[in-house]
Parts: sequence; structure tokens; C-alpha cells
Amino acid sequence: MRISNALLAFSFLATYSLAGQYWDVDPGGTTMKFLSTSVSPRSAAIAGAGIVMPAGISEVSRNPLATTTVTQSAIGINEVIYSEAVGANLTSIYYGLPLESINVSAALEFLGYGEIEGRDDEGFKTSSYGAFSWAAQVGVSNRFSIFNWATTLRVASQTIEDETALAILGDIGGSFLLNKYFSFGAVLTNVGYVSPYQTEEESPPTALQAGVSAKLPIASLFDFFAYADLYRRADTEMQWLFGGELNYKKVLVLRGGYSLRPDTESGVSGGIGICFDLFSIDYAYQSRPALEGNHVLSVTVFF
Repeated sequence: MRISNALLAFSFLATYSLAGQYWDVDPGGTTMKFLSTSVSPRSAAIAGAGIVMPAGISEVSRNPLATTTVTQSAIGINEVIYSEAVGANLTSIYYGLPLESINVSAALEFLGYGEIEGRDDEGFKTSSYGAFSWAAQVGVSNRFSIFNWATTLRVASQTIEDETALAILGDIGGSFLLNKYFSFGAVLTNVGYVSPYQTEEESPPTALQAGVSAKLPIASLFDFFAYADLYRRADTEMQWLFGGELNYKKVLVLRGGYSLRPDTESGVSGGIGICFDLFSIDYAYQSRPALEGNHVLSVTVFF
């Protein structure tokens, strides 16, 4: 009872923080937005939902609760391939290690752009310029149980032409397994400090996500999972994220999702995952107009 009350208190405080002035950021007014985009195929395929029930360590760059899933040492890589219109690639390397009483994780990611066309204040073309971002993090959690907690510390940097900002950010999350069918919880991400650029100050992409999940066994061969999440970043309106997974004997997983974003583009997504004893492979496709769709791949090795 105390555990559930603690989780409810955390969820209430996180939700209450949405009403504060810290969240009154103009649309698009946050920086380092790559830290709030899906980088794991599983998360991308279910539209970013399922925050309270991560499936593996590949999600740890965006969900601290992914550290709770570690049962054996694992290392892997995520690759996000954007359309030619965006001209960027995002690579994320992650690692998970179970210790005697806790789990630890680490991740490193790099986002690189091609040449970006420069424009002056009047809209005329100028010389092209480059941009890149990186982030490194470490995390700790309990082992997956009825009540789960996790936290992450992250250092990130973004350089646009000759201007660079540095960020020190943290994530915290908690979830509660109500019974063998339902769970709920919340995650607060990217809370912290961003140094000013040369020309102006910006806010970190702080976000709150809360959700519920349901598990429905089908005969003895399949498990169906359904997710419904609420998500808000400091510079966006509230968003609804929905996803589902059909898992066949924990070997083959089919995924799909839909995101309802009032102030930006909504979209469908889907993907597939294959898991073996020593490694797993996952793929996702997101149909989002602003990105003209993007592909997300990952390979995880267990040892």
C-alpha cells in the first residue's frame, strides 16, 4: 500500500508540474529536441506509447524504466534513418548490466546533419552550415517487480554553425504492476539546465508521460499488449499515444501505433521484432508528414 501511495504521489506531483510557469514555453521554444524523439524501433512502432512497460534496454535513451528490464548483460545499437528531406542520421549505442541488487545502464548517441541551407533575415540564401548533437548518460534502477523505479543522468551538447549549448539533464520514473494484467505509472524526462547559445537562451525539452498498459493472453501461444499514454513536452500541447503488440512465444512480435498530436502532425506507425537467445533484431516505420516517414533499426546482443 505504501508503495502504491508513493507512486500515486509521484504521478500527482509530475502532473501538477504541468501547470507551472516552467511549462509555459512558446511552441518550438525548447532546444535539443532530438532527446524527445523515439530512437528504439519498439517505441517508434507503438507511437511512443507503453512508457510503463518497456520491453528491453534498447529504449533506455528515452525511458529510464527500460533499465528495470535488464536480466542479463546486453549491448546494442539503434539507428534512425530520416528521409532525404531531413538529411540526418541518429545513432544510439546502449548497454545494460544486472548487479547484485540493482540494474545499471549507459547510452551514447550522436545526431549528425548534412549541409543546411543558410538564410538571412530577409529570406535570401547564404552559405550552408553544419550541425550536430550528442548525448551520454548513465542510469540505475531496481529489478523489475511490482513497484519499479529508475533514474538517469545525462550530459548533452548541440552545435549549430558556430554556436554550442551544453545541457545537464535528469530523468526519473516509476511504475506499479496492479496485477498480472494491468500496470500504470509516469516518467519525467530531461529536467535540468541548458547553457545559453551566443544569441539567446532556450529551455530543455522537459516532458512528462503517464500511461496504462494491459496484457491479454491468447490461448498459450500469444500475448496481446495494449498501451494508452498521455504525453506533454514543455513546448507542446497534450498528446495521446496509442500502441499495441502481438507477441508469439516471445520470439516474434508485431507492433502498431497511432499518435494524436493536436499542435503538430499525427501519424501511424508499425514494426516487427525477432528475438533469439543471443540477440534480437527490431525494425519500425513511422509515417509522420513532417519527417516524410523514417526507419528505425536496432540490434541487441545478450551475453
